[in-house]
Order: sequence, then C-alpha cells, then structure tokens
Amino acid sequence: MRDKDMRPYHIAEADDARVSFVVDADVTADALLEAAGVSKTQRKEIFEERRLSRDAGPLRPADALDAGDLVELVLRKDAAEGPDAPAAAARAADILFEDAFLLCADKPSGILVHSDGTGGKTDTLTARVRKHLEEEGRSASAQAVQRLDEDTTGCVLFSLAPEFQGGLDTLVAGHAMEKLYLACVRGSLPEGPHVIAAPLGRDRHDARRMRVSPSGKDAKTTVWRLLRKGGLTLALVSLGTGRKHQIRVHLASEGHPILGDALYGMRGGHERFGLQLHCWRESFVHPVTGEKLSATAPVPESFRSLFGGNEIERALAAWESRKR
Repeated sequence: MRDKDMRPYHIAEADDARVSFVVDADVTADALLEAAGVSKTQRKEIFEERRLSRDAGPLRPADALDAGDLVELVLRKDAAEGPDAPAAAARAADILFEDAFLLCADKPSGILVHSDGTGGKTDTLTARVRKHLEEEGRSASAQAVQRLDEDTTGCVLFSLAPEFQGGLDTLVAGHAMEKLYLACVRGSLPEGPHVIAAPLGRDRHDARRMRVSPSGKDAKTTVWRLLRKGGLTLALVSLGTGRKHQIRVHLASEGHPILGDALYGMRGGHERFGLQLHCWRESFVHPVTGEKLSATAPVPESFRSLFGGNEIERALAAWESRKR
C-alpha cells in the first residue's frame, strides 16, 4: 500500500457531491485518479462524462497536472433501492467512523450485512447504514465491502463513493489491514501468541460447513488468551487470511469451538448467548487520504455478562501494552 507521503496529492475538500484535490507532484490526470484508488473502469467513465476538471475545464487522461493545481471530481450517486433500501431498516446503524469516502458500522447479531436475494430478510446492516445516511441528510450510496456471518458482531466497512470503491476493495482483499476479533471458546487455550496454520476447504458432506483439508486454501489464524472463567476462554484473534468461517473452523479443529456455534460443535446450555464472535477492531491506512485509521466496536453485553466488563477492558489494555 502506498504511504501517505508518496501520494501526488492531498484532499482539500470532500463531500457527497465532489472531491477537491491539491496536486503535490507533477502527474497526469489519469495517474492522479489511479493514485487515489479509482479503478480503470471508473476512470474511463469519469473522463467520458467530463467529471474531472481544473479551472472549470474538463480534463483528459493524459493532461499534465502541475504541483499546486486544484482539481475537482464530481461524484455520481446511485439511489438506494431494493430490499436494502433505508425504509427496510428497523433502526439506523451505529457508526464507528465515517467520512466522504467510507464508513465503518457496528453490526449487531441476528441480521445479514446485505440482502441474500431471497426477499425473506429485509432488515440488513446495509439498510441500517443507508437509513443513517438518510437521517443525516447525506446523498451517499453505501455499499458493503466486507461480510460477517449473520450472528457475528462488530466492524463492517462500507464504500460511500463508487468512484473510490476499487481502492477499498483492494485494501480489504490484501494483507495491509489488521483485523482483531474477540471469541469466547470452550476449554483453555495456550497463552499465545498461538498460530493455527491449516488449509481450509468445503465440507463435502455439508454445504454449510468448511473444514480443515490438505487440499484446501492456505489459512492462518493467530490467537492470544485474554481471560479464563468457568471452563471458557476469552481469546483475541488476528486473521492472516480471510477464508469463510476461518476463525470458527480453526478454533474448533483444535478442540476449542466458539460458544454458541452449533455448526462447529459448541451446543449445550449457552444458546441464549448466541455466537460469541465479535470483530473488535480494524486498523488500516485510508485508501484515499493516506491517514492511519482504527475503528473499534464496543464489546457486546453478552461477552461482559460472561467475563465481566471491567475484566475484559483490563485484559485488552494489558494485551495492547505488551504489543507496544
């Protein structure tokens, strides 16, 4: 990922209608947009629709820009329609971070990130995010660039400007983003860091499940033990890869299924808590501005009822202190 100091521009102003760039180094108009994470397809549309300009004059891809030039990009917004429209939401989403380009929302348990196409579930996190934008009077059109399972909670990133979604997609698909999860599991884990490196593939006997398989795709999960109580362990988990159900399968494969995970073996007496897996924090470099960002989703009450809120906060603070 490019460092902020290597970007040939900085953002002077940005909202739901337009973005103003100040050029910091000699560059072509096309290279400026490419450096901002705008995909080739989007760049082509922008130039064809004459939406990038300098001194109110439209720019062509090969036009040279000089340091100090002010360049304006007019954004195009698409209306939110279908099952993920704002009207489908039960309430507005809880927002952890937002600007003109992206947004991070805190997903509750029991809803999908976006519609599964069946029409059976209309209250989705996407609908809630769009309801939030509507209530704020914003014209941005939110598109999720990450997924969490229905019962998993925590951080989910959304693109708010189609022109810049390519950079966000690249960020999520790569390895530059740090994602940390909290998981409550059966038994006692090693103190850590404990690395689970085991390839994952589909379970041939159950289409819903994944499994550790020598012929599967490489997968790496790192686990730290935070707290132990009553035969359960609170773990902090970092993903080295992003395979489907990766944390759930890796932990279960070592005899430590996640509490509430009926699919991978943790039934019995704890169903009221639901799946105890929470995307606690995402840290990354903003794909457009180059700023270092960190979004943290509050620890759910179900975790607090199991381990005590103060104990969890102290354990997380101690872990962060060791990391430094």
